[in-house]
Amino acid sequence: MTQKALGLIEVKGYLGAVVAADAALKAANVSLLNIETVKSGLNTVQLIGDVSAVRSAVDAAVEAVQDHPYYLTSHVISRLDDQTKVLFSGAREEKQEPHVEVVETDESQDIPTKIAKKSAEERSPNEATSLTIKYKKEELEKMKVVDLRSIAYREETVGLSKKEIKFANKLRLIEALTNL
Repeated sequence: MTQKALGLIEVKGYLGAVVAADAALKAANVSLLNIETVKSGLNTVQLIGDVSAVRSAVDAAVEAVQDHPYYLTSHVISRLDDQTKVLFSGAREEKQEPHVEVVETDESQDIPTKIAKKSAEERSPNEATSLTIKYKKEELEKMKVVDLRSIAYREETVGLSKKEIKFANKLRLIEALTNL
């Protein structure tokens, strides 16, 4: 019957965590459970395995990093209880995301446009085949600046150069698109 143990090594910085984990994994037959960032600059290397293997791995890691300024402390928890194991195994299971099927849609359907056809009496002779595209200001205000820019690039009569469209803010783009 093998008894599991948890080894914890606290170091400053990610480099110290990598050095400690490398030394521990090379020294004994243990598994790296996680390198957890506790708070800014403070990392905890978590090792799991047999009690004697974890003890020797933690000792080897401490020996490798104790002369450096990033070593803080280490600890070995022998014979983990099943309830304690849930703390570490549950976190790993939650990180796995379920498979999500991606459905691609045509982005041109997302752009709200209002196409108004003029009746035959309202049309002038040179306007016989053209359609008027108008954008509602309320719809444009709900859109992102990126979407507004893509609409402005497609419109030939927007009244802005490509450079002006590139650097225009949301209000300027809305103003230019409503004045079509």
